[in-house]
Amino acid sequence: MAHTEDIENPYAEEAEARWPDLYKQSQANFKALTPEQRKQHLDFGVATTARLGQLFTDGAEPSDLRVQAEVANHYRWVSLFWTPNREAYEGLGDMYVADERFTEYYDKHAVGLAPFMRDAMRLYAASHLGGK
Repeated sequence: MAHTEDIENPYAEEAEARWPDLYKQSQANFKALTPEQRKQHLDFGVATTARLGQLFTDGAEPSDLRVQAEVANHYRWVSLFWTPNREAYEGLGDMYVADERFTEYYDKHAVGLAPFMRDAMRLYAASHLGGK
């Protein structure tokens, strides 16, 4: 299994095979951070997901301004690794639902969070990332 310094990424080999140029750039971006910055970045992603899970559990809709603010944080978090356009960000949300590994990860925060995130990400992309 591939590693980014001391952080194990279970998707690294697959990502490198599917998107070699993006993978290489994301690795360079991550390695350019100090160890403390890496930890902060990873913690930020987990905290953002936890807040989205709580909003979902509390009954917020994907269009809720609080949800959209957290999706903006998610987009910012993702953008360290690669900066997705509208189509790519929507595709990432689709992958959260279609790939059971992602669904399983998000279900640990709140069962049903993956489709909620997909829907919220689509709304964010339509509002902030322009046309396809």
